[in-house]
Amino acid sequence: MVIDAPFTSFSPDQPALNNPGLVRAHNCFAGRGSTQGGVTLYPLKSAALFSSTSMASRPIGSAIGQDRDGNAKVYAGCSSALYRLSPQDRQWQDISRSGGYTTANGDRWRSVEFGSLQIFANGWNDPPQFIDMSQDVKFADLTTLVKGKYIAQHKGFTILGNTYDALDGGVPNRVRWSGIEAPGDWTFSPATMADFQDIYNYGNITGIVTDDQVWVLLERGIVQMQFVGAPYAFSFTDRVTGKGCSVPQSVVTVSGMHFFLSDDGFYLLQGGNLTNIGTGKVNRWFLENFDASQANLMTVAADPRETTVMWQYASKNAPVGKPDMMLIFNWTSGEWTTADATTSFIYNAVSLPYTLDRLGEEFGTLDDVPASFDDPVWAGGENMLFGMSETGAVYSFSGPTMDLSVETPEFQLSRMVPNEGRADTAYVFAARPLFEGDAVGRVQVGTRSLQNGSMTWSQLAECNAQTGFAFFRTLSRYQRFRVSVSGEWRKAYALQVDAKAAGRR
Repeated sequence: MVIDAPFTSFSPDQPALNNPGLVRAHNCFAGRGSTQGGVTLYPLKSAALFSSTSMASRPIGSAIGQDRDGNAKVYAGCSSALYRLSPQDRQWQDISRSGGYTTANGDRWRSVEFGSLQIFANGWNDPPQFIDMSQDVKFADLTTLVKGKYIAQHKGFTILGNTYDALDGGVPNRVRWSGIEAPGDWTFSPATMADFQDIYNYGNITGIVTDDQVWVLLERGIVQMQFVGAPYAFSFTDRVTGKGCSVPQSVVTVSGMHFFLSDDGFYLLQGGNLTNIGTGKVNRWFLENFDASQANLMTVAADPRETTVMWQYASKNAPVGKPDMMLIFNWTSGEWTTADATTSFIYNAVSLPYTLDRLGEEFGTLDDVPASFDDPVWAGGENMLFGMSETGAVYSFSGPTMDLSVETPEFQLSRMVPNEGRADTAYVFAARPLFEGDAVGRVQVGTRSLQNGSMTWSQLAECNAQTGFAFFRTLSRYQRFRVSVSGEWRKAYALQVDAKAAGRR
């Protein structure tokens, strides 16, 4: 009997036996499926070198913006410098202030746009930096009155969190804001409404996110910061108690949704409401595999061409200093998947326009061009997901399609096929993955007799070109399947298994 087993949600937190989801869904992202509870897996592209430029050290922040004429700008920074990606030669140009910077270990550059200004902050060692994107000459100190680790912009105010000033030193639970429509004015004044507020009982500030309100993320809570006008400027209201952001590098905002990692998993903050989006699916698995000692290597970005957020991080199997994994969440389907990290840093950017002449000068031959000519990477102003190496070389995600790897839940197939003899073991004869595209499928079957026993895996068998089946002959009580799809696959959505109940004696 051939059994249809649609691919379902990636749920490694559940026991393998009768798991309603997949044990592994790797190098893909998941959308809704055509069956109840099913998912469709879609391919991911690997990174391809876009520019062999470099920085003085590992990248620790990036920003995109536009000048007054609408021209796209891409900026990034390392611990000692801030750079602009040149539209002419795709090289990082050092446009730091004189003397550079001394970003503390574990801190990173964070930024906001204010009109034609791009404003960066990197912690307690350096003043906030700004540049007029319409002039694009060099960064300069925004103010010398205050420094901060986190930065936001709301209703004409520039906001810093986890601050340092000459009077009070470092105050990790303080929020301070500039005068209204005056990002360089930080002198306390009822007229401009520049002021500060300390937030108690929730630990250090670990992020600031905005929509129609300001939300201050702390280690053990979330506080709403609401504009109320002069003379107080903002009111502060406790919105979440006992749950906050534990990894500042995990925070990302997209389409009014704020995602972050807390001490027990991944959360979505939307409209002031907090939802645990990983419970029962990936939270426990992630926390067991995440190398928290290398949390500073985590980067997060939203793929503008899909409804996905990607967290890139170092697992416990990663070499020191080398992120090796990505965890991917599709916020429309609510599904999770994983992927190999093919860069050291992911970030949202905008494409800068190329001409055919420039392509020839840059890459030499057509074979060396890292993406097809109709790829948005060559058009100016397109929102893109990009990556960087640890030395600052720029990558686009337009390389070869990554190999899909799926592991099904564990079945007791004797209960799923005709079984007049009431046997509790079954034979597996063949398995056929269902996918679309110019690709090759391969399957392994795993077997064991007891749940506390070890799993024995068959050799990886290639699917027959005519029938699509990979053939086996195994007898066991419990069965699990690993599916691999290599090549230019487009969709994958199910596995068909040919099995028969064993006879009884």
